[in-house]
Amino acid sequence: DGKLALSASDDNACILWDASDGTAIRTLKGHTGWVLGCALSADGKVALSASEDGTCMLWNTFDGKPIRTLRGHTDWVWDCALSADGKLALSASY
Repeated sequence: DGKLALSASDDNACILWDASDGTAIRTLKGHTGWVLGCALSADGKVALSASEDGTCMLWNTFDGKPIRTLRGHTDWVWDCALSADGKLALSASY
């Protein structure tokens, strides 16, 4: 909806931002390695993060708590995306 922005960082976290004024709303912490990519659902309710720890994490943006950790890669996960309806997650590793 354009009201939120999400950033990834080498401090192992993502930050959810208010896009209208640049205020940090909350920090999403849970990865054990750098967060290399992130995505926000179209409705802003769910975030997805990709990390060098080999996992992706789904987050509830309202409370900042992880919904689920997605495991399956054997190396760094470089980027991620969510489908428009928020039902599918895509991750990239090599």
